[in-house]
Amino acid sequence: MADRVRIDEHWHYRNLRALVVENSHLRLVILPELGGKLWSLVYKPYDREIFWHHPRVEPRPSPYGATYDDAFSGGWDELFPNDATLTVNGDVYPDHGEWWTMPFGWEISTRSEEEVTIHLWRTGVVTTTRVDRWITLRAGEARLHLRYRIHNDGPRPLDFLWKLHPALAIAPSARIELPPSHVLPAGFFTERLDGQPFAWPQARGASGEPVDMRAVPPPGSQATDFYYATKLQDGWCALTDGGTGFGLAFDPAVFRSVWVFAAYGGWRGIYMTLLEPCTGYPYQLEEAVAQGTATRLEAGATMETEVTAVLYASTGAIQKIRRDGEIEYE
Repeated sequence: MADRVRIDEHWHYRNLRALVVENSHLRLVILPELGGKLWSLVYKPYDREIFWHHPRVEPRPSPYGATYDDAFSGGWDELFPNDATLTVNGDVYPDHGEWWTMPFGWEISTRSEEEVTIHLWRTGVVTTTRVDRWITLRAGEARLHLRYRIHNDGPRPLDFLWKLHPALAIAPSARIELPPSHVLPAGFFTERLDGQPFAWPQARGASGEPVDMRAVPPPGSQATDFYYATKLQDGWCALTDGGTGFGLAFDPAVFRSVWVFAAYGGWRGIYMTLLEPCTGYPYQLEEAVAQGTATRLEAGATMETEVTAVLYASTGAIQKIRRDGEIEYE
């Protein structure tokens, strides 16, 4: 039987509307009322859930301005226009931005056996913006095509950080994969390293010993890493585990860094990795603006870009993920 795409918009999960779209390769669950969160992504041939889910925190609505870490349930959020809380022109930018607590509008803009596209959108709260996101799944593909449009409808330029934030399930067999890049430690959660910049993937441990950052320590290590991969040679990142993996391909002129927050039991007892393509760094927006590593959207301007999320089966090291999701191995 030929592969086909199906969508069912009639489900609920923990009293939240759940959109379920799938083909023979993957099943995606979207929670539009929870910031448009991508909650579950299953690689069906291997029955593998790609996203990490918090064992103690379920997905639930949070009031605008809530503390992100205390509500962090896992899945794939998107954070805009900031990470750390700050005040801009008298307005408070809430912790991890204004999208994750807000419901998104949605519609099924394309529905056929060959292709389904879900359109999600919302306007800003403190920012004069509108974001539109289209998520497309096609028959016969183990990948998601995401298209974005962000418009600044206000009278002044907007400086921002926009970050994709998928939380990924890991095991000690997992491997983090990035293109050649210049890595900057975030300044905290660096206890197992010497805290100095390094060329991916070889860092130095606290005692000067070499550390291969591709390797995932066991949960008993009680470690936590937080760093920014900058000056990316190509626009991609990936995590391979047990012969299968998840990768993101993006425009490095838009997402100019990949943040990695890797909790190996050292933060709240959690064991997972966040691979976060971001339009700038560091996590303090005011510092990014001061050093010229934030992104600016002029008054009345619109930015558009595309991202491909791909599931794959391989144990080989990745050399590159092309923008269409095709993978080149070393």
